[in-house]
Amino acid sequence: MADISAQLRELSTCEISDALIKMGVPSGGLVPDLKMYSPVYEAGDTRVAGPAFTVEMVPVGHEDKSKPAQHFVDAAPPGSVIFMQTPPGVRSGCWGGLMSTAAKTKGVVGAVLDGGCRDLNEHRELGFPVFARGHSTLGPGTFTRVRALNATLTIHPVAPVADPPFPSVTVRPGDIVVADLDGVVVVPPEMAEEVLKRAIPAREADEKVRADLLLGKGVSESMLKHRGKAP
Repeated sequence: MADISAQLRELSTCEISDALIKMGVPSGGLVPDLKMYSPVYEAGDTRVAGPAFTVEMVPVGHEDKSKPAQHFVDAAPPGSVIFMQTPPGVRSGCWGGLMSTAAKTKGVVGAVLDGGCRDLNEHRELGFPVFARGHSTLGPGTFTRVRALNATLTIHPVAPVADPPFPSVTVRPGDIVVADLDGVVVVPPEMAEEVLKRAIPAREADEKVRADLLLGKGVSESMLKHRGKAP
């Protein structure tokens, strides 16, 4: 898994999505509406990749009173990406500066939040990658609690509904999460080798197209020559 994650980390999220679309994944693996908040906001060449360690949060009054035996950061293995889901519409954060401190210390490579973060300067001072839907001044304790670790999560878009609607994305424990400036994508492990087989040649073809464009050649001509089809 570590080797596959390292290979996928060499690809951009755009290249991975292109490959997954060609493989018939309607979402292209994209977890929509997330932004990079740390180590800088929506800038730089940060990219993380690792198996998902999933965390499901529910409202504090949820009827299921299940509670994990460990804190989620303590339970997350080194090299993983902690992927947290909060209830829709929650205005509190689910990830703060102390979580980044603990996660970075134990070798977690990043946090992806279907929810909000807070303590932005602390994450940035640590240089710890955090991708989230938004940010807040509020901590989670009054509003949400962790119900389960290593649960399968279903992520729904929150942006205005398109026609046709953008598909929901399933994140399973161990799915490979890749996140960079362009967004967050999820690759099922059983698809990873095929993604690499498709994305690496596509990248090489694009570099040849780019070289031709810099020489002043036409877009259609260059894409037909190197991609095998014109736009």
